[in-house]
Amino acid sequence: MIPYIHVPDLKIGPLTLHPFGLLVATGVILGTWLATRRAKQRGLDLDKLNSFITWMLVAGFLGGHMLDQIFYHPAELIKRPWSLLLLYEGLSSFGGFAGALIGIVLWKYFEAIPVGRVPLLGFTIPKFRKRELAMPILPFADLILSVFPVAWIFGRSGCSVVHDHPGMKAAPDTLLAVACQIPCHSPARVHTIASLGTGDLDLRWGTASQFDLGLLEMMFTVILATMLALTWRRKLTTGSYVAATALAYAPVRFAMDFLRIMPVRTDDQADPRYAGLTPAQWSCVALFVFGLVMVRTVREIKKSGKDPLDLVSLPRGEPPALEGAYRQSA
Repeated sequence: MIPYIHVPDLKIGPLTLHPFGLLVATGVILGTWLATRRAKQRGLDLDKLNSFITWMLVAGFLGGHMLDQIFYHPAELIKRPWSLLLLYEGLSSFGGFAGALIGIVLWKYFEAIPVGRVPLLGFTIPKFRKRELAMPILPFADLILSVFPVAWIFGRSGCSVVHDHPGMKAAPDTLLAVACQIPCHSPARVHTIASLGTGDLDLRWGTASQFDLGLLEMMFTVILATMLALTWRRKLTTGSYVAATALAYAPVRFAMDFLRIMPVRTDDQADPRYAGLTPAQWSCVALFVFGLVMVRTVREIKKSGKDPLDLVSLPRGEPPALEGAYRQSA
């Protein structure tokens, strides 16, 4: 079995850094850096890419929390409607995916124009207006999906160290189970058997085995990220990474959710079921269908010989395109 890894909060004076937040932030930073690096290599408009990423991330975090509250905690939402705005109270991966999709579709048709800055804080105050011509989103989405699994490793690493996705009990000799007490996400009931450094990282061993779904998905994501990274030097048809990621992730996540804790009481840690499936499993069905549609789209792009990437690529040696010039190319 796998040891139970406990990473406590890091306290620096009055500031407390949570391991989950640090790992997620690392993933966002690394993913953005990789996307920018690949965009430079492929000659994409970096200003457009940065705008695309901003809309995607903001909408992704909003959707990740709001849809988590709506589908996973409906009773809590009825009791505390304002919890929909408390973004620190929980995130859903598929909620984040849906929010990101909404964000990039809005980016396709609208643009944010800065009109001022908040003194001292440095925040930009934008106003939104409809674009004269819609922006193509597939080239940017494909670029992001080519590096997203690398960033997702850190996100799921955060889940694995805080154990916020406990699964069902496993047989004691199960290779991929975590050795812990039940519930697995309760460090107080796990005995420390080894300590690294000054106790900032503990390997703990309990008396029962349980699946940790965050850890399992992180392991799968390492494999997926490695396979995609091996293709970075090749010029694939635009949309290939979107199709590949959807078709690879959907069935694996669908199967993993059968390892989740089954609901026994209304106050336990189990995810709700709708017609026998979790919200994530229903989302996996939609994602897999979307992946099949994208396979057809990629084939049509390859057959036509017209790559959407050309609409957002800059001629070599030229500075980033102005809005008007970009609209002409679109």
